[in-house]
Amino acid sequence: MIGEKQCIRGRRDLPTRGAGSSSGSDDGSLPSMTPEDRECLHAKMFLMKQRQHDMPSLYDHLSSLIATLLDGETNLGLSQLEEISETIKRERIEVPSAPLRDDPGKSHTENLAKAQWNLFKKMPQVGQNDIDNHFEESDGFIGVPDIVRHAAFFEMAGIGLPREEIIRMSLALTELMMDYPFIKSIRFWGKILGISRNYYIAETEFGEEEYEDDTSVTKEAEHDNDELPSELREEESSLFDDMMLPDDLKPMYKPPPKIPCEPAGSGLNKKVYFVTSEPGLPWVRLPHVTPAQIQVARKIRKFFTGNLDAQVVSYPPFPGIERNYLRAQIARISASTQISPLGYFRFDDETEEEEAAEETGEARGDIIIDTEFEGMSIKDLADGSLQAWVHHSPAILPQGRAMWWNPVQPKEEFNEDEEDQEDEDEERNEPDEPEPEVGPPLLTPLAEDDSVGNSPAWIACTSSKFIPEYAIALLQSNVWVGAMAFAADKGKFFENLYIGWGQKNLEDVFEPALPEIPLVEFPSGPEITEADDPTPEEEAAVRAALQEKELEAEFEQNMDDEDDDDIVDDDGEGGEQFD
Repeated sequence: MIGEKQCIRGRRDLPTRGAGSSSGSDDGSLPSMTPEDRECLHAKMFLMKQRQHDMPSLYDHLSSLIATLLDGETNLGLSQLEEISETIKRERIEVPSAPLRDDPGKSHTENLAKAQWNLFKKMPQVGQNDIDNHFEESDGFIGVPDIVRHAAFFEMAGIGLPREEIIRMSLALTELMMDYPFIKSIRFWGKILGISRNYYIAETEFGEEEYEDDTSVTKEAEHDNDELPSELREEESSLFDDMMLPDDLKPMYKPPPKIPCEPAGSGLNKKVYFVTSEPGLPWVRLPHVTPAQIQVARKIRKFFTGNLDAQVVSYPPFPGIERNYLRAQIARISASTQISPLGYFRFDDETEEEEAAEETGEARGDIIIDTEFEGMSIKDLADGSLQAWVHHSPAILPQGRAMWWNPVQPKEEFNEDEEDQEDEDEERNEPDEPEPEVGPPLLTPLAEDDSVGNSPAWIACTSSKFIPEYAIALLQSNVWVGAMAFAADKGKFFENLYIGWGQKNLEDVFEPALPEIPLVEFPSGPEITEADDPTPEEEAAVRAALQEKELEAEFEQNMDDEDDDDIVDDDGEGGEQFD
């Protein structure tokens, strides 16, 4: 529009030869002009030529550029001329809709930025009074810990995460605490690296009444049993018992009983873990761990992909997907690397604990914080003897549980009609009483840990040798590389953290388990070789042949009977030849 107006204005302002001259002649020819006016008109017409059908002419562009410069509110210099010209050309471009591609959607970075921005905006909306009241009612570890302070101490030792990442994780933990108000305690467990994405892990603990409605343990325990055929499930009768076989032909072998999962709130399932790939994204709760998953996780080595629903391809086959494998590795790492200064924790009831230890040979029980703990010097905590640090998490037995379960359980209910039969079966198939598995008790010093080859299980040091009065004690694990712990304020303030790939450090090179030896095939023969079914004509011919054989056999039998009768008559007449 501006170009057209300027063009019209230029045509009207064409100079004429005289003031009184007319705008045109009667014959329709151009008005008489001077040579200068004619050259100016020719130049204008030259500029108004359109070189491309989809682009404006040079005259229109210059007209728009001059109009923009004249209409500007500020004084524009020569340096802005090219920028304004480029802006005008960009506004005139009309891109057809056909070449436009489909909207690819928001990228992962954009979604993450939006989620983290919502995380920052959400915090003030919670209400400061609710947060203050929540923390005032908390004792000990209850509440969101100050992981920023923890990160500062780890940073003194040269390890940890960036401060920006720690701030976002602190906000994410607060959001998790607000989403699950029944959480009793929460802390940042660590970070497990993955091939495509990483896992940020939060360790929580529920109240005792909240575990009653937790059905994840039952679902996890019944997962393997649901995949079996109905005749081979544990709760139903055995396939061989239903078959009409004599007792002496029934197989005496019975598969070992399935080790049950520990109930929620006890053992390895005392803690509940949540994971997220980035702070600000939704938290995902991990299922409880089963003994079978622990046993298989000890035999395989797999890197995490970052996808909780990914399949774990390994031998032996892992009973679950990556979220189950992640939970099993977390349980193994926690059992080996959760440590605390000696004396910080104590058993809840030492008398009952000693009695239980004498009866069962174990020394496991609940531990609480010792309020009378006076602490110890940083020099003792950083001593290489490792006598000042203990494990405060239960060890995992070879069975895959923290508390041993007896596979030979006595039967409580008996049927009077089947009692005698069961007694006979027990005498024949009664297994030997297994020996209980016993692991290291709670609060065992780190000095008793097995070394990794020529390296000790733990390395103890201080954060600084130049300023020892402000240094902290630091411990690093050689068994699970990436597990760390620090202690400050005479051991009264400490924390554990894991940042690694979730793989155990082995003394030798890992060797996968060999497949089992294949069973010997049953020898082939005519007795078990499949054959085609006979036709009705063949069956009729076989039946006729069988009937003919039966008639012949019957005829021969009758003839033999007649011969026997004749022999008996002869014997009766002679009478004395057998004497």
